[in-house]
Amino acid sequence: MNCFEEIELVIDYIENNLNEVDITDISKLTGVPAGLYQRIFSYVCGVSITEYVRRRKLSEAAIKILQNRDSIIDIAMEYGYDSHASFTRAFKEQFKVPPTQLTDEVCKVRTYRRFTFQEQDETYYVMKGRRIMADLMKIEYVEMEERLLIGIAKSATGIGAQELWGRYFEGGYSEQLGKLSDAQCDDMTEDYIGLGYACDFKNEKSLGDEYIIGRYYKLETPVPANMISKIIPGGIIAKAQIRGKSLEDIINHAYILIRDMAQKNGYRLDYQNFYWTEVYTYERYCNPSEQGSKELILDWYMPCAKV
Repeated sequence: MNCFEEIELVIDYIENNLNEVDITDISKLTGVPAGLYQRIFSYVCGVSITEYVRRRKLSEAAIKILQNRDSIIDIAMEYGYDSHASFTRAFKEQFKVPPTQLTDEVCKVRTYRRFTFQEQDETYYVMKGRRIMADLMKIEYVEMEERLLIGIAKSATGIGAQELWGRYFEGGYSEQLGKLSDAQCDDMTEDYIGLGYACDFKNEKSLGDEYIIGRYYKLETPVPANMISKIIPGGIIAKAQIRGKSLEDIINHAYILIRDMAQKNGYRLDYQNFYWTEVYTYERYCNPSEQGSKELILDWYMPCAKV
């Protein structure tokens, strides 16, 4: 089952349980930790599971209002609203009119319909007429030795990923780490400006609860006083190159492409120790970006295991 087929299975579950969707059930259905799967769903569908459920419930309520099956307050309570006022506020946000002014035309335009995917060819899928594109250029499965990640962390600074990257460059951290090049891991043979390490996927935020920007080094490397370190365990990793027209396209679809290809190659992602690392090489990402290239390639590492 590929990632899109899995999403269809999850949507089937949601549609059959709109009033009692449990992310734990979805986690059991997919075999993916709850927080990480919420992230995957958001990336693939462009909306969180929570928001998808909310919009679908309001859409089903709208259909019932037009059919005059029950009073508005009864319909509101059926879909989890405890008062007429709270239901009306939510309803107006989606339909732009209160429930009492709903018409067939407004319902047709504002109804949030079930998501579905259609495979068009081997490179992309269509969701509600929108192409989702990214390419897996290369993937290999290699044994990575235990190593030390040195850099600056979201948890230590209290700022988001975009700001953190700004601080990494403007605060001189990149230059500091560059001076430790002699201690760089032997398998990091290509020049890169930095990497982003995401882990602790517990909710629907854009990245993991922990996000560290830095570089990989040998275990004995001294850590600068103004930075943090984290030991990255050794093991098999899927080492891939993902191509896209923008960083957002690449990040939103890297997991899907790597997960599905690993499955085809007889591997599975290691969800017990899951993380991902984005490696920004000069050759494939930084230089093309500075030159205004229409396509960028970002290197990715994800832990996996042979099936």
